[in-house]
Amino acid sequence: MMPLNCFLVQVIHSASLSLPSQMLLRLVVLSLFIAVVAARYIDDMNYGELRQFLDDQLMQVFIPRRMVRQEGALLLSIMELAEAIEIPQVNGVFLREGPRAATTGTICVAGHHLMFAPDQQSPTVKGQNQDAANDIWILHRMVDKVVAEPIAKDDPSRGGLLILKLKNFLILTFEIRSVSDCQALFRSIEKLSNLRGFHHEYPFYYRVPFTVLDDGWTAFDLENEFTKLSVLAPDQFRISSANVNYALCQSYPEKVIVPKGIGDDYLGHSAEFREGRRFPVLSYYHAPTKSPIMRCGQPLVGPTNRRCKGDETILNTLLTTERGVIVDTRPKNVGLDSKRKGGGCESQQFYSQWRYLVFGTPRIKDTHDALARVVELCNDTRISSDKFISRANSSMWYHAVTDILTAAANVATLVSQEGTSGVPVVVHGGDGTDSTLAVCSLAQLILDSDSRTIRGFESLIEREFICAGHPFQSRNAHSAYGSGAVTGPKESPVFLLFLHCVYELLVQFPLSFEYTEEFLILLFEHSYASEFGSFLGDNEMEKRQWRVKECTTSLWSYVNNPKILAQFVNANYEPNDKVIWPSVTPQSFVLWRRVLLRWQMKWEESDAMRKAAADAKLKEKAMQSRVHSLKRQIADLTREASLITATAEGLKLTD
Repeated sequence: MMPLNCFLVQVIHSASLSLPSQMLLRLVVLSLFIAVVAARYIDDMNYGELRQFLDDQLMQVFIPRRMVRQEGALLLSIMELAEAIEIPQVNGVFLREGPRAATTGTICVAGHHLMFAPDQQSPTVKGQNQDAANDIWILHRMVDKVVAEPIAKDDPSRGGLLILKLKNFLILTFEIRSVSDCQALFRSIEKLSNLRGFHHEYPFYYRVPFTVLDDGWTAFDLENEFTKLSVLAPDQFRISSANVNYALCQSYPEKVIVPKGIGDDYLGHSAEFREGRRFPVLSYYHAPTKSPIMRCGQPLVGPTNRRCKGDETILNTLLTTERGVIVDTRPKNVGLDSKRKGGGCESQQFYSQWRYLVFGTPRIKDTHDALARVVELCNDTRISSDKFISRANSSMWYHAVTDILTAAANVATLVSQEGTSGVPVVVHGGDGTDSTLAVCSLAQLILDSDSRTIRGFESLIEREFICAGHPFQSRNAHSAYGSGAVTGPKESPVFLLFLHCVYELLVQFPLSFEYTEEFLILLFEHSYASEFGSFLGDNEMEKRQWRVKECTTSLWSYVNNPKILAQFVNANYEPNDKVIWPSVTPQSFVLWRRVLLRWQMKWEESDAMRKAAADAKLKEKAMQSRVHSLKRQIADLTREASLITATAEGLKLTD
């Protein structure tokens, strides 16, 4: 084990790069305290004993007791981060490939970031724009895959290549003069980018550089949502607290909206009958036709055709004069296979008043593989246009986009079709945490104009993905380039697939959305690695256990800051209360260039043109607003003149 004084210096140095000042001060005090108390014991301790010792000592320090375990874990995390760094700095590194011109500089490795600082006197920096001279900061959590290899296998003296493949599809290649330094950097980044556990996550250490004017953790409030619903559908639904302390379902929030008249005991019976204990809850209510969209997990029918009368009662309570519709988002063969494994679909014998429809969407493994293929294709700069189209089709990524949007459009059709009233639609796939949420969310974007505003979209994501239990921590552990030994089977870009579908809607209806594709790209990147806590964890229960909302800042607090929000507002936005029906034919879809080709193309000229067009549109709107204001003033003056004239004539008649 390293000497204690060196160890503490490394811990404090690592912390100083990321900790808030008040926690850093506390860490220094704790470190000195530990140094004094542990000096006579440390040489005889192994690392596991040291961890237990620190935890025991932290319980005796002046920290408020409710914070001891939290900050104790953070301190131990900093120790682990420091120990993972084999080499903190390498000079004379050549950035061969990256987001800007090739240049030489220095790589620094800290607890949560890798930094590349260009040499200011480098010939490639002189004469370049300011971006070329700026440091590159990369969160370790954004690294998808790291590769180290010699520049020339037959001549190690030429140095090594360090290749970083990021979750936003950027690839950086560094030339390092020493093979041993290259290998040390490789091992350090490999460890730091794959550390598991909430206490390692950067949002717990990040101090926001802006004043939080709008607390993003309140972006979605169930009580406010229910208040609006109670006006639209009085006496049809209620808020249930049956899941307090996550007693019924660990992936649901503590409060959910369920049909009125159904007791909490029925919810408990249904939870035992549904995959992941995800009993039916309200996702969306379409007021014009009085039709709800419910979501849940698959029924655990199994090969013995189990039934649950409580679950049947919940669904039948939703029925009015029309038959209900159960939508299964799994391919048909997957549903049949699930029955053999204990899952399945609703039996027509017990759900006779419900139609069962299959709108198949890809499995999470297929979605991951499709993304890997399309990203590999877009990184191939030597491919011909004919082969590009062929390989794009065979990648199956756009098939996934088609399937998800088609399912969403069909669900939207079922609840909004003319001539019907009160047709309930229940959506589920397997466990109800992936394609189910994507389909329900997209159906709402099609039907509900409020979700096409920035605030409405934030609420939609908070309600239908974050609170609804989409497992971001598991699904986004890796992206297109990598796969974890433990998390591999659970990894899938479901949320990115959803965002791509939203992007296709933006392209087809460019005036109907208040937000731009830049907003979608921001969400894509922050869902994989972020300084904010919104996408931490797999569900609300994990957020509660690690006090995420108390100890981190919400992404929405950043987005809703007026200085930030302006860059995501669509200058061409025209509120549209109508339903927007997307085309789902293959020729209607376009390549999401700013995501899939973002690092292969130069966007400066295109960005400048878009900004000029947006500025012109804003000026046009300002002029129109001014014209309307002047017209109102003219009308007011005209009325006043008429009144004065009438009064004067009346006075004349009196005289």
